[in-house]
Parts: sequence; C-alpha cells; structure tokens
Amino acid sequence: MKILGVLITATVSLLAIEPLVTPQWLSEHQNDSQLKIIEVSDGEGYEFEHIKGAAHTSIGKWRFDNGTFLSVRPVSEIEKEISALGIDEKTDVVLYAPINEPKDLLKASYIYWALNYHGIKNVALLDGGLKGWKNSKLALTQEKPRIAPSAYKAKIDVSKIADITYVKNHLGKLPMIDARPSDMYLGVTPTATVKRNGHIKGGMSYSWNYSVDKEYVLKDKKMLESVFKEGYGLDKNKEVLVYCTGGLETSFNYFVLNGVLGYKNVRLYDASMKEWGNREDTLMTQYRYEMFKK
Repeated sequence: MKILGVLITATVSLLAIEPLVTPQWLSEHQNDSQLKIIEVSDGEGYEFEHIKGAAHTSIGKWRFDNGTFLSVRPVSEIEKEISALGIDEKTDVVLYAPINEPKDLLKASYIYWALNYHGIKNVALLDGGLKGWKNSKLALTQEKPRIAPSAYKAKIDVSKIADITYVKNHLGKLPMIDARPSDMYLGVTPTATVKRNGHIKGGMSYSWNYSVDKEYVLKDKKMLESVFKEGYGLDKNKEVLVYCTGGLETSFNYFVLNGVLGYKNVRLYDASMKEWGNREDTLMTQYRYEMFKK
C-alpha cells in the first residue's frame, strides 16, 4: 500500500502542468479532459480564429476601475468568470494572447496571477502566444467549445497580494522590484497617470520585457535564474514584492519569479504606482538605481 501511495503521488506530480508550455506541447494535449485553454483578447480576433477548444475571456472581466485606479474585481465576480470558463481547482489552465501589442501578453499574465490569487494553482502561459502557435503552423478554428460551467468557490491566497499599508510596513525589510521601463523607474521620464516621478523607496528596477525576446518567447531559464539569484540577490525561500504602474507589467515579473523560477513567496502590489505615486505620504526615490540591503 505504501508503494502504491508513492506511485500515485509521483503520477500526480508528473501530471502537474508546467507554468510555461510550448505550442507543440499544447497541440499534443489540447484534447486532455482536465485541460482548459483560454484566449485573453478583445474578442474580435477570437471570433475570426482561435486555438481549437479555447474559450474566451477579456481583461475587463478581471479588473475594474475602483474610482482611483484599476484593481482586481471583487471575489464574487471573479468566481463567476472562473465558473463560466469551466475551471475549478482540479483544472489545468493554459492562457494565451494574440500579442498584437505588448500589453496583450501582460493581460494574460495578470489573469495568471488572478487565478493563483483565487486558488487556481495549475496555470500556464503559452510561450509566444498565438503568434508562436501560428509560427509552428498549427491549426486554428472558428468553432466555439461547449463549456460546462463549474461551481467554483474561491480560496483566496492572501500571500499573493499587497495593499499600501503592507508596502509601507515592509519598506527596507524585503526586496521590491519595479517592472516599469528603467527611465520611468528613475523618474527621468514621467508616467502619465502618476503625479510623482521615481520609484518606491528601496525598490529595484527590472523591466518585465527583459525576460522575453522580440517574439515574446521567454528567454533562457538558466539565464533568468542567474539574473535574480546573482544579480538581484533574491532567495527563493524568502518573500519578494513586485509592482509597476498599475498591476499589468508586474504580473509578468510575478509569472517569471513565481511560476517559471519557483519563488513561492511573491506578493503583487496591485495598485502599484497609480496609488503610491499619486499620494504625498509615501516615500519615493528619484534619479538613482537602488539595490535591496537588509
């Protein structure tokens, strides 16, 4: 019986989806019963062509304007969308975007984080998005899948998110990484939606797009491992906080750190600079790079 238990555990671990899947892998597994493929787009392109079996969602179903900045929607609304997509805690989810512009990829990575935050752990991104699928000369369809709704109840993981109080209380106590372009981090280029230029005091700069090539394919994993371990001095067993302008850019850094590289204690500041940089009671630094030192 002990041997059987070990075999079952090993089988389950082997079946756990990797956080980044190739077009070839998805082509081989797209008919798996536990797999849900989700396109993240505005919907027009989805109507014209999409990967067979893919359901559709848009970023507006996951984020809303709370009057001050955009943030993740209330739990009840996220539960409704997760259920409508037929997802539950046993589902393997692959997200992809057309990536007609960089923000398209970031919308997919934001939903990756939002699913994790609401208790869905087996989530992946399609490397290179829809373009990568097309470059592999794989088939597309206009046929929409029939989706059996689930009845998912969110299991919120509070370790995945930070609010302004949490950030204030942890300045200088844990590494924080800014996912914006370095000129905005430095404050030499203003951010249109942020009144104060610069970055959160003590924050380090790592623009999200450093992790992908021009086709939005993820760069070499070993190189990324070295960047964050040797360059940024991060410890996989300790907490790191990520932020950007308003939640999207930093979600890709969350994906790389938490998903691809296995940093389990990654916390995303959803409101980011749209909150921090538009207040007068927050500590900021301008015109210089910083490294975390404790």
